[in-house]
Amino acid sequence: MIKYQNVSKQYGKDSNSALKNVNLEIKAGEFVSFIGASGAGKSTLLKMLIGEAKPDRGGEIWIEDIRVDKIKSEFMPYLRRRIGVIFQDFKLLPSRTVYENVSLAMEVAGANKEEIKRDVPKLLDLVGIVAKSDRYPNELSGGEKQRVSIARALSHNPILLIADEPTGNLDKANTYEIITLLLKIHNSGTTVLLATHDQEVVDKLKKRVITIQDGEVVLDQEVGMYYI
Repeated sequence: MIKYQNVSKQYGKDSNSALKNVNLEIKAGEFVSFIGASGAGKSTLLKMLIGEAKPDRGGEIWIEDIRVDKIKSEFMPYLRRRIGVIFQDFKLLPSRTVYENVSLAMEVAGANKEEIKRDVPKLLDLVGIVAKSDRYPNELSGGEKQRVSIARALSHNPILLIADEPTGNLDKANTYEIITLLLKIHNSGTTVLLATHDQEVVDKLKKRVITIQDGEVVLDQEVGMYYI
């Protein structure tokens, strides 16, 4: 489903390389964790899938039969509608309610009023926050905010869900709940890519783990270590 072919990235002539000749393949339906220290290159790999970063000359990024690094800018919104993205800092609209944050994402993606009315409650129920549909982001805990962002990411039924440090601002209890939710989404058939620096999170997942260090893949384990 996803292929990184000879992917390198340097952000300036005098800077260190963010990525160095990365070659990876990820199958549809996998749950893959990218682990590494801050600045290792995890986020750059994920940003390339949505066109926010491009590989240096010679590298290729593929999602199914689409070469992402060569896609024309006018077609990028259509590709992004097939991808859900969750961020560490939630990126919710503070002036809109929980319901409105999700409904607006559906509206932008082209959903009609009937679809929005039907699907938003289902999405909020899926992530366990339907009871707070009328609350604003400043009335929510960090874990609740992340649940809203997950609902929003799922609002256009993506084939791929990217989670970039989704538990970085959460305590252990909320971290566990969010990871459990990501597993639930994965079990429904969605491919999930998780970037994290939290070894404990990865160990609990028992899924494929790709370790990034100084821009290079140093380890690719089909099943990560598990010792809780």
